[in-house]
Amino acid sequence: MISEFKIPLHRFDLNLLPADARQIGSEAFKMAVTVHFAAEYAASGQNAIVTVDDVEIGVMTYPRDADALDMIMPKLKAGKLAEAVPYLEAVNKDEPDNAAVLYNLGLCYSELGQFDEAIIRLKRAVQLDPKHAHSWIGIGNAYHRMRKPEQALEAFTEALRLNPKDAYTQRNLGGMLLAMKRPAEGVAYLRNALALMPDDPQSIYGLALGLSDLDTVDADREADGLFNRIIKEHPTSPVVEQAEKARTRLAHKGLQEGAVGGLRLDVLAYMTDALRTFDKVGPKDMQRIALEIALKGQSGLDINNPAKQYTLKSLPGEFSGLHLLAIMYAAFQRVDPTADLGADFSKEYAMALKAYKGR
Repeated sequence: MISEFKIPLHRFDLNLLPADARQIGSEAFKMAVTVHFAAEYAASGQNAIVTVDDVEIGVMTYPRDADALDMIMPKLKAGKLAEAVPYLEAVNKDEPDNAAVLYNLGLCYSELGQFDEAIIRLKRAVQLDPKHAHSWIGIGNAYHRMRKPEQALEAFTEALRLNPKDAYTQRNLGGMLLAMKRPAEGVAYLRNALALMPDDPQSIYGLALGLSDLDTVDADREADGLFNRIIKEHPTSPVVEQAEKARTRLAHKGLQEGAVGGLRLDVLAYMTDALRTFDKVGPKDMQRIALEIALKGQSGLDINNPAKQYTLKSLPGEFSGLHLLAIMYAAFQRVDPTADLGADFSKEYAMALKAYKGR
């Protein structure tokens, strides 16, 4: 059974200590307090972890056959890191070569923002146990938070060498490489992460970002598919909004790549035909057409796919996503030219208007 209590320093009876160890705050005082409580509980078959700071004495007692670190783990799991640190330091003082204690102590310091202290403990842990992959990950995370990417990269790489099936480290390393403007390398690690965690939205999103940074047609196409997968398969994920924006950017990029002399000739043709249709059906039906397309657009129009995959109730025929966007753009130029439709077809519209009026 675990028991824990604290005693304010001013309430501790100094007469319980040797005369030369009664100076509060001195190393002799701290050592004497530790010995006092350890001896007291040893007599009843228990161990004691004792901490002494400038304010109080903390004592945690536990059965003699139990492991000290196991007794502290509940605090770590409960997120009480600041409370756990003094006890971990006390155990580390008694067991300086215990890599597991150093690892947990390093993680605590890292989470508390004391990165230098964290790295000291974690590096000591890997000195004692070079194959302690989790300590290498801890070192990498601490360096990453210190904005020292090269050192973080080195630590993460060593962690993966020891445990290549660690999906989270594959993902973190991939993301770090993307941030370092090294997308080709980042994509490789993110593919590994996704292979190990096929349904992880962060891995899907990270890989999609990396592919879009490669700036090739094939990579953009794969990235768009991954962004769309997040939206459809993980609708509650916090990265859905970013995925939707990324798809829009890719779509606009595709539009620009299809331009000839700064103009999309297909959009120009769609708009010219739309202007002709608007004059036939009148303003009310034109607005009805624009509204129906806008509603469809809320779930995303695939404007880079030339296939005619859409139909409208307000207008007969079959349309590609780009065709619908062109019709909507032309309609809004008459209804509300200031509306942001996410695409700039101003040149195409001006040319279509000129061509239509000059017919």
